[in-house]
Amino acid sequence: MKETNKKGAAPQSAAPRSDAPKGDAPAAEKRTIPEAGRRPLVAAIVWLGFNLLAIPLSGCPRFNVSYVVFVLFTLALTAAELFFLDALYRKGKTGLFLAWKKFSGYAIVVAYVVQALPRVAWRNEGLLGEGRTVFLFALELLSLVSGCVAFFLAGRPPVLAAFGLITEEELADPALRRKNRSKREKKGFVTGALEWVDAIAFAAIAVILIDMFIFQLYVIPSESMVPNFLIGDRPFTDKLTMGPRIPLTDWRLPAMNLPKRGDIVTIANPRYPENHQVNVKKQFSQFLYMITFTAVNIDRLPDGSLKSDPLVKRVVGLPGEKLMMVDDVLYSKKAGSDWAPVAEDKKWACVDAWKLPAAFLSKVQTLPVDERAREMIDAWNARKDGADPAALAAACRASAARIDGLARIGRGRSLPVPGSNLAALRDEAVRGASERGAAYLASLGPEGEDVSLALAALRSPEVVAAFDEYAAAGAAAAAQSAATPYEAGSRAVNLLVKRNLLSRVERDLELLASNPSFDTLSKDEARARLLKEAQELDVYLVEYYDCGNFPEFPSGSAYLAQDEYFAMGDNRYNSLDFRYMERIDTRTLDAGDKASVQYRSRLEPFALNREFIEGRALFILWPFSRLGAIGK
Repeated sequence: MKETNKKGAAPQSAAPRSDAPKGDAPAAEKRTIPEAGRRPLVAAIVWLGFNLLAIPLSGCPRFNVSYVVFVLFTLALTAAELFFLDALYRKGKTGLFLAWKKFSGYAIVVAYVVQALPRVAWRNEGLLGEGRTVFLFALELLSLVSGCVAFFLAGRPPVLAAFGLITEEELADPALRRKNRSKREKKGFVTGALEWVDAIAFAAIAVILIDMFIFQLYVIPSESMVPNFLIGDRPFTDKLTMGPRIPLTDWRLPAMNLPKRGDIVTIANPRYPENHQVNVKKQFSQFLYMITFTAVNIDRLPDGSLKSDPLVKRVVGLPGEKLMMVDDVLYSKKAGSDWAPVAEDKKWACVDAWKLPAAFLSKVQTLPVDERAREMIDAWNARKDGADPAALAAACRASAARIDGLARIGRGRSLPVPGSNLAALRDEAVRGASERGAAYLASLGPEGEDVSLALAALRSPEVVAAFDEYAAAGAAAAAQSAATPYEAGSRAVNLLVKRNLLSRVERDLELLASNPSFDTLSKDEARARLLKEAQELDVYLVEYYDCGNFPEFPSGSAYLAQDEYFAMGDNRYNSLDFRYMERIDTRTLDAGDKASVQYRSRLEPFALNREFIEGRALFILWPFSRLGAIGK
C-alpha cells in the first residue's frame, strides 16, 4: 500500500512501512542534521571551553579535596558532553538528543556548584583577595550562562524539528504542537519511571531557586515574638525584595526595599560560624525544609540539637542611631541629638504577656513575668529611680565603719560554734577577702551569705578591710556624674545591693554582740526584712534587670554603621536576641566602681549586619487557625 506524506511535510525517500511498529526505525540509521539543529552545538562547545579554562585559571592556591572534585568532575563532564555531541552531530544518532538535553540541564547546575566549592574554600582560608574572588566568580557565571544558552537553544522548536522530535506541521503551528504533546505514543515502564525522576529533580531545582531568591517558609521555634507568633507558626517570608544572597558567594542581589523600623525579619544566626561546608549543608537542609513544608530540619549542632537558625526578630534600630533601654523603654539617639524614646516601640513591645486575653494565654507555654513579678520589678525600679546615690554611698560608708567597730569588740567574746557548712563558708570568706579584698565581696552579688561573712569579720581584720574598701569604692563612683540614664540606674542598683549586704552583716554582728546565739539571728524581724530584700534583689538583677535595661549601644562616639541594624524579640522578657550572646558571663553593674557588684548575665549587645537579614515576614501561612497578616 502506497503511503502519502502529511500535508506540508518534506517528502521522505525511504519512509517506513505503515504496518511497522512505531519507534522501530533502524538504530544504525544516520540522519543529516539541518543547519537549524546545529545552533546548540556552538553554545555547548563554548560552555565546555569555559569549564576547562576554569582549571588552569583558578590558580589553585592550595590543593584540597574541593579542587580535586572540581577537576575530576569537569573532565568527566567534558568527556560525556563530547560523547553526546559526536554521536549527535557526526554520527547522526538523533535518538540520543533528549538524553543529551536532560544530561546537560542537570550538569549545568551541578557544574556551577562544584566549580564554586574550591573558590569558597580558598576564600574562607584567606587565600583569595577580593579581585581574585570576583574573577573566579565571573568565570563561573560565564560558564553557567553559556550552558543555559545551550540548554535553551536545544529546546527551541526548529531544533526539535531538525532532530525529528516534532513534525514540520507542528513547527509551523504552536497550537498543534501543544495539542499533540499529550498524544505522544505510550511510554514503557522504564521511560515513565525516568520521566518521574526527571520531574522530581526539576521540581527540586525549582524549589531551591524559589527558596534562595523568592520566598521561604520558617517554623517558629520559640515564644520570643509573642503575641505575633506562637511556637509552630509558619510565617511566609519575602526574600526577593530584601536582596537575596547569591548562592555560594558573599554577595547578594540589590535590595528593592531596605529594612525599616518595625519590620519582622528572618535572620541567619550570626552566632554560628560559616564556612563552605556549613553553607552547603545549610542549603541542602533548607531544601529539605522547604519541600517537606518545614517538617524535616537536618541543620543541627554537633551535639544533635537543632540550631536556632534562622532567627525571626523585629528591627528596632537603624543605621546612624545608637540605642539604650531603661525600665522597658527603648531610647534612640542620632549624632547631634539627645536621647528620645522610640515611640513606635510601644506598639509591638510585649513586657507583660500575662495581660493578654485568656484564650490566647492558653497557647503560651512560658510566662517569665506574671502579675506578682511585675509588682516586684516595678517596686525596685521605683526604688532605683528615686535613689540618691550620695545618700546611699554615705550609708554604705557608715555601715562599714560600724562593722569595723563591732568586729573589734566581738573578737574578745565567746561565739556560738558554727556547723560544718557555715564554718566552711566562713573560712572561704576569710581566704577570699585576704586574697582578693573587696573584689571578693563584689563577686558575691546580692547572694552573699551574711552570717558567714560576719563570722569571717570577727576572725580576720582583712575581711573588715575588704568591707571598708567595698563601701569606699561605691562612694567614689557615686561622686561621679552618670553619662546616661542606664548608667545612673545601674549605679543606683549597685549601691542598693552594697547597702543591703553591709546592713545584713552589720545587723548580724549587733545581734551576736547582744546574744551570742544563732537562734537570735533567725528570729530577728529586721534581719528577716533585709534577707527578703536580698532575695528580691537577686531575682530582680539576675532574672529581670537585663530584660528591661541595656546600656548605650554602640558605646562611646560610635553609631550603627550604614549596613548595621538592631533587632529584638517582641516578647522582651523571653527573647534571646541581639541584646545577648549565648554564653553566660560575669557582668559589673557600675563601670565607675572599682569593686562593682557582679552578677550572671548574657547581656552583650551586638549589631545585626545587613548581610544576615534574609527576608521579611509578611503573614502567617500555617496553622490555618492563625492564617493572616502579621500585626505591627
